[in-house]
Amino acid sequence: MMFKKIKRIVNELRVNQRKTLAAQEKNRYAQEQVYASNKLSAILPKSHFIPETGWSMTPKALLHCLNIIQIQKATTIIEFGSGASTIYIAQILKNQGVDATFYSVESDLDWKAAIEKQLEVLGLDTYVSLVHCPIVRVSKELLYKEQQTWYDTKVLSNEIGAAIFDFVLVDGPFGGSTPYARYSAYPFLKDHSHTDTVWFLDDTGRPMEREIIQTWQAKSNLNVSLYKRYGVMASASKFDASPYAFQ
Repeated sequence: MMFKKIKRIVNELRVNQRKTLAAQEKNRYAQEQVYASNKLSAILPKSHFIPETGWSMTPKALLHCLNIIQIQKATTIIEFGSGASTIYIAQILKNQGVDATFYSVESDLDWKAAIEKQLEVLGLDTYVSLVHCPIVRVSKELLYKEQQTWYDTKVLSNEIGAAIFDFVLVDGPFGGSTPYARYSAYPFLKDHSHTDTVWFLDDTGRPMEREIIQTWQAKSNLNVSLYKRYGVMASASKFDASPYAFQ
């Protein structure tokens, strides 16, 4: 009887400890997002508002992208899926005053127009080339498992030409559009990258995106770092550009 009572007490302590650790982790994550938001707010004019929804990249993910661009001195950049990241990246390129090439690939014409308007208001439209690229059936050499669609590679090839990218940000297409919707970015851009290219995949908290970046790693022999909602793939020699983490 005494043994059962002790065992129950020990189990209750373990459960409470797990709850405490989970609460601490949740609080630390929230603190990091607030810290990142404050850093981002210093980049744009005070009066400008960028809407954020449940589909948006987290402030910490955005800050990580900007860290990579500035620390790694990335001057050729491509992103899949326009949004807040487009505006922040264009602004950081303007702030740095470097000669850079930045393509933002978007499949939705209305959303592309909305981003273009914000870029014009901020005087950032010359720092990014917004590319309208429809979603079409993916070619056999670029698909993975049950994947059916991806961006139109004819349009992409015409736009980027022979560009070699320092930084690749993958936040599109919409993950629910087809299984493994974002897989094709690596095989398509492999010949448009170099050994020090940094690859950033958002939403790796979801199983398919996590499998995608792990498959990319197996094909590339690069290192992968997984964070709460995103992953970064890069050479082991690259300096860690992850944002400040609360302990």
